[in-house]
Amino acid sequence: MLSLDSTELTAADARFLAQTYAATHCPRLDRSAVALVVAELLSNAERHTVGTWRLAIRHSTRLLSIAVHDLGRLSPMRGTSALDGTGHFGLHIIRRLSHHFAVHSDATGKTVTAQWNLALL
Repeated sequence: MLSLDSTELTAADARFLAQTYAATHCPRLDRSAVALVVAELLSNAERHTVGTWRLAIRHSTRLLSIAVHDLGRLSPMRGTSALDGTGHFGLHIIRRLSHHFAVHSDATGKTVTAQWNLALL
């Protein structure tokens, strides 16, 4: 498991470490897809909430799971993608590159999780 916190490093550092983790522990998985999903998850956490984020990466022989917890309580919403910089591409990218996507909210905020089924690779 790898656990990273925004008080300790930048989103760029977290993206690099996630890519390295995936290359080491899940070599059949596309590292650049992992890096892009992490970038989008962290970008959403920084853009749409106030406070810190926490990134947790776990793997088993069958699954890689990347979860970002932030202090926001609103679930990410799919919108109409626009090329003018207003966004709404992130969730489309995450859903397209991962095998499973979920959002869980509780009193401490929300956790957005992307998962890959390694048996499918």
